[in-house]
Amino acid sequence: MIDYGIEGKIALVTGAGKGIGRETAIQLAKQGAAVALVGRSSEPLKAVEKEIRAFSPHVLAIKCDVASESDVRAAVQQVIDKFGRIDILVNNAGIEVDREPGQMGGDLLMNTSLEQYRRVLDTNLIGHYNFLRTVIPHMQENRFGRIVNVSSVTAFNGGVGSAAYVASKAGIIVQTKSFARRFGPDNIIINNVCPGMIDTPMHELTPKGEFETVAKMLPLRRVGKPIDVAKLILFLVQEDLYMTGETISVDGGGSMR
Repeated sequence: MIDYGIEGKIALVTGAGKGIGRETAIQLAKQGAAVALVGRSSEPLKAVEKEIRAFSPHVLAIKCDVASESDVRAAVQQVIDKFGRIDILVNNAGIEVDREPGQMGGDLLMNTSLEQYRRVLDTNLIGHYNFLRTVIPHMQENRFGRIVNVSSVTAFNGGVGSAAYVASKAGIIVQTKSFARRFGPDNIIINNVCPGMIDTPMHELTPKGEFETVAKMLPLRRVGKPIDVAKLILFLVQEDLYMTGETISVDGGGSMR
């Protein structure tokens, strides 16, 4: 196992109940970090907590709506009360516009309600902001922080997802840069990862044929798995890192540039 210098660190992962968040939390725990699992639904979080407790006692599940300022403040305080500090933040929580099976692209662009649009931005973009501004002061006290924000390759050139999803993911990239510039002098390193098509529960309504079509267009000839993203996140939260404000794609070469 690669030693990233994560052992003994305190990590908080949002959207930790499934997909990329779940895999990232498990990998952080395997590296020796204490992990706070944050998400909207208790049941998936408890399942991940049980998985981690099989090899580590240092885990805490917290139900939290990332779009709620009061929820976020309470969640962060719970982590501080239990573990004493936060060294690592993985801003992963994200949603797409609810859609019917087979509904894609143009249908979503034209039929997304303003309520749906705001809900996606509240979770994907404002949710990141809520955690950044709540966690960073604690990191400043210790002059150490490693933050990874999870965006999407759709942020580069649109895509067939909803306008709300794409707009929120593009906003994450520039928000990452703003925070990285401001808090670099405090030894708080903030980078961004942009997954391509990853086989997660978010794609449960995506026809399997679409996975095959995308895979054929990629240099690596397969869609991604959560572990592919988690491995990159582990690299970006390591103690000895000389990069900040960067955006890295993990999409099998699909957005090579």
